[in-house]
Amino acid sequence: MDAQDGEGEFFEYSFSSAEWLCLWLTGEEVTGPGGSAFHPGPVLLEDLPMTPDERPEKRYGPPRGM
Repeated sequence: MDAQDGEGEFFEYSFSSAEWLCLWLTGEEVTGPGGSAFHPGPVLLEDLPMTPDERPEKRYGPPRGM
């Protein structure tokens, strides 16, 4: 997995994209030095409606600090 920090620098991590996402969602620093962004509370996943009559379905991810 490679990450770019917006300043033109790239950082390489030796794990899968799924593992990277899990680490990032739990507040680990996986986007370069100083790139962690921990937000308390579970992640809200909201499905977009496919028709005008549908209402979005809300689901929550696991609690932080798994």
